[in-house]
Amino acid sequence: MDKVNKFHAVYLAAGYGSRISKMTNDPKCLLQINQESLLERSFRLWKDLGIKDVTLVLGYKESMIRNVAEKYMNDFTIRYQLNEDFEKQGNTFSLLLGVKGLDQPCLIFDADLIYDKEVLADFINQGSNSQILIGPSSLDDIECAKTLIDQKGFARMTVDKRAVTSEELAQYKFAGEAIGILKFSKEDTVKLCKKTEEFLSHSKNLNLNWEHMLNQFLLEEDVGIYKLTRGRSIEIDNPDDFQRAVEIFGK
Repeated sequence: MDKVNKFHAVYLAAGYGSRISKMTNDPKCLLQINQESLLERSFRLWKDLGIKDVTLVLGYKESMIRNVAEKYMNDFTIRYQLNEDFEKQGNTFSLLLGVKGLDQPCLIFDADLIYDKEVLADFINQGSNSQILIGPSSLDDIECAKTLIDQKGFARMTVDKRAVTSEELAQYKFAGEAIGILKFSKEDTVKLCKKTEEFLSHSKNLNLNWEHMLNQFLLEEDVGIYKLTRGRSIEIDNPDDFQRAVEIFGK
């Protein structure tokens, strides 16, 4: 429990979620399964595991998310960061808002993720101090964030929404899908913040997803992977993902 208390949860919830807009116009983190939103589920699991400090990075309909989060003010120290122009300043900027100024280890969460308590508990308590949570997947899955590792098992790049090239496979080994939770030591959190600031200093990068920045970071720092061995998780990108999440978690 003492180890968990040290972590600061950074929840990236600024985006619009256009691929699920036909189903809801609300932020994706407010999608409900079993009469509980994704955000409420995360707060519940964080509390169960002893996490106390949370940063919510908001943008689209941020007041709706604040209204939900206010119910948890007695259980957490909640910091709000606002990506005021989330359409032009993408989730790399949101990540910077989340990690800037932190002086403790952090856990970074995509807000469109639903997961079991066991998934997060194992990820926090096992493996290295800085690592990416990996789930099973296929090299043929173009949509997923395919994670490639070197001979020592360190993550060196993620490949999202395209095929992995033969040159990349000659250099690295496919490990699985990065499912949307990352862990960084205090020292690596500071380094990640610096790398993100450097990446965003180039205006062409402002609207790129944080995976592009992370790939630069992974070439410079040794970040491990932790492969999911129990529990379930689903990233909800579209209505089909949501229906699958309801089928699996709505029991």
